[in-house]
Amino acid sequence: MKLSPISLAVLPLLTVFTANAAVYQIVELDTTNKVQSTSGVAATPQGDVVSNGNVLLDFQVDLTEIDFDNEVIKALLTEEQLADAKNGIIDSKVTGILVSFLAGNAGLLYQPVGNLRVIRQAQNGATEHVILRDITNTKGNNEFAYGVNDLGQIAGTASAPSFKETFTAIIVPDEDDEEPEVPVIPQPVTVWVPEPGYLLGYVADGSQRTVLPPAFTALGGGMSAAQAINNHGMVAGFTSAGVSASVKETVEKACNGNLQPVQFCLNAQMSARGININSLLNQIRNVQTVDVVTQGYQERAAIWQLNNDGTAALSSTLGFLGEKGTGAVAPESEDYTAPFYYSRASAINDDGIAVGHSLYTDSDRKIRFFNNVGAEFQRIYAAPHATIFNGEEVTGFIDTNEWLASIATDINNQNLVVGYALKNINSLIRNRLFVYDLNNQQLKFPNGFFNSSGTEPRDINNNGQVVGRAEVIIGGTTTRRFHAFVYDTVADTFQDLNNLVGCDAPMLVEATAINDDGEILATALINRPLLGPNGEEQLAEDGTVIKQQQSTAVKLRPIANGQPENCNGEDATYERKSGTFSMFWLMLLGALPLLRRRKA
Repeated sequence: MKLSPISLAVLPLLTVFTANAAVYQIVELDTTNKVQSTSGVAATPQGDVVSNGNVLLDFQVDLTEIDFDNEVIKALLTEEQLADAKNGIIDSKVTGILVSFLAGNAGLLYQPVGNLRVIRQAQNGATEHVILRDITNTKGNNEFAYGVNDLGQIAGTASAPSFKETFTAIIVPDEDDEEPEVPVIPQPVTVWVPEPGYLLGYVADGSQRTVLPPAFTALGGGMSAAQAINNHGMVAGFTSAGVSASVKETVEKACNGNLQPVQFCLNAQMSARGININSLLNQIRNVQTVDVVTQGYQERAAIWQLNNDGTAALSSTLGFLGEKGTGAVAPESEDYTAPFYYSRASAINDDGIAVGHSLYTDSDRKIRFFNNVGAEFQRIYAAPHATIFNGEEVTGFIDTNEWLASIATDINNQNLVVGYALKNINSLIRNRLFVYDLNNQQLKFPNGFFNSSGTEPRDINNNGQVVGRAEVIIGGTTTRRFHAFVYDTVADTFQDLNNLVGCDAPMLVEATAINDDGEILATALINRPLLGPNGEEQLAEDGTVIKQQQSTAVKLRPIANGQPENCNGEDATYERKSGTFSMFWLMLLGALPLLRRRKA
């Protein structure tokens, strides 16, 4: 969906950054939502604002499962804190220490700690965490929203919650091992075992939650992921579609239930084997081809349809670009390793046309490179490339000889596709924004702030306005940082949103969504109170509240007849309150094996 105006009834409850002269007025959304950072997803026609929150501030530590005789924990706590904790008494400081310990020791024996939650701010200003999967409120998994339609239905993805169980290992000695003098008798221990399905897509509609069924559910429950939802209840994303015989044999051998609960092992194995788009693109930047892909589930782009009874049906499992864009696989050869093909849908318009990316190969195109110790390798060209899924037809449109890789991030109802492609520019591989008109098959690569500026779009509205983030160079230096941008495909204007707000406004590091009225959701660095593990304000030794720049979702509301304000002369583009760039969006990418895209 495209963003809609927030009701005027909400505005008194929000912080407004005023400006004497500006094109946009910044409205800060509610920050009292028990998370450390927020990033906007969408504002619904009903007046709700949907965001993603990072780092939960109300996590409940299960003290009954903390080993207070652990030498590490004993070193972290004072004797007084340790004595109180053993009696179930912990303050905010100790809570933070224990949460950090658990998060840094993730595994079978430790309580899982979740970081990501979906937040909805209702029209009346009240905020709530939207639960996709964690219905028992364990807060040990991650849940992330990607899209919202005009009905307020939220499409998102959630990892598996875990629950305590008792487990006793089975020691099976090797045939060559000698019989021990004293038999080892394993003792039962408390472990944390996840639900089947390490990752599942959901649609939240009010209090109703609908899971997106995977196409293939063996080896631990399968996998699905929701990336976008249109106004007809069609959900785009990707799913597990099968598994090779060799992977099945390897995983089943490892997950025999002797040393770990089977479900814990299956989730861990298949999650670690999932496609990581960041890894693929980094390989392109390093050696100009995909060299290594961990083989797990066969991942395919998918479309689900919401039903009137509150369920969802898998409508289609889609193909990939494949060998030279034919949809076929590369011919078998002893000269190269067989590629591991995949496809993912990132967006879908109201006509049901989806876009995303999939693996493209050219077995006639050989890539030679050296590893970090000087050994030479040869691979065929393989790379993710922007893909259109129109019915059963899977097509590409990027010149793979000119661009090393490409990703399509959005499509509007006029069939304008936006995304970015990778190319060697000034001796470095950089991302460049593209706009592709599916109707007349015209492809354009607009310049960003300058020729070598890395530029990544997030969203496009039905008026052809694109928002995202792009690199700027700080005046007088060679330092690059990301600024939020808006690009008008009709007027062919590319503007830094930091130049379109007042000089007293916070730094905008990314724009994530834009509606047909030109309203924008963005991520700003705002100096606000630092909150502790329980959500309380942190105080300095003198009793004053500690403030810190934090990533915060904001709404940019157009000002009638507004004009840009001259903040700092010619260097305003690169030197206005630049601060320190937030890595919030990267943390979200690292948390889930998804291409992060917040579709509004």
